[in-house]
Amino acid sequence: MGTRDPAQPLLTLQDPTGRVELSGATTANWVAKSANLLVDGHGGPDRIGLLLPLHWQTVSLLLAGVATGATVVVADEPAALDGCEVAFVVAAQAPAALAAGVDEVLALSCTPFGTRLADVPPGAVDYAAEVPTYADHWGGPVPSRLDVETGAGVLPPLPELDLAHDDRVLVAAAPADPAGLAGLLAVLRRGAALVLVPEPGAVDLARVVAQEGVTASLGVQVPGTRSLVTS
Repeated sequence: MGTRDPAQPLLTLQDPTGRVELSGATTANWVAKSANLLVDGHGGPDRIGLLLPLHWQTVSLLLAGVATGATVVVADEPAALDGCEVAFVVAAQAPAALAAGVDEVLALSCTPFGTRLADVPPGAVDYAAEVPTYADHWGGPVPSRLDVETGAGVLPPLPELDLAHDDRVLVAAAPADPAGLAGLLAVLRRGAALVLVPEPGAVDLARVVAQEGVTASLGVQVPGTRSLVTS
């Protein structure tokens, strides 16, 4: 995450139902808890699946999976989770993930604050109820490689983006979009912040840009910002 001040915002979610902001330190805490959940609670699986919308929890789980050294599969449909020992999915997709052969399915509400599920699908576990019990610090080794796949195959090389740690990048690309995912990870590698907008057509982008101090955009054309080219 570069040299960004950990007290400054790193992940901000803007969707029609609310806004959530996480500092670098808070993001690191969620990543650590999730990585510890994977290792201590699920034995350190080799392949981890994500079937989730653009959300701060999705980014945190992606980084957690990478931290454990696992292959992280960012899927666009349940069938792409085949071969994953553990998968994190929206609650509605839990039955399909189990049917795809995933051993352990953790379901998420993906509300702005990542609240617990009102009803946990049969055979699944509520991620929001499980993760708080795990340690706040991750003590595992730094992974030697970035092993991420999408529904379309292996992640392309991360682009070299001209960003500084004080840049704030509006992202609207779906997580399973290879170029968009590579761009998202490249933004974090440069130490810049992400403003996640999963439904760009349902919010006032000009207001978001002004409110958040957005300097660049990825996955959507936003007047007044620099559009990042990732392919």
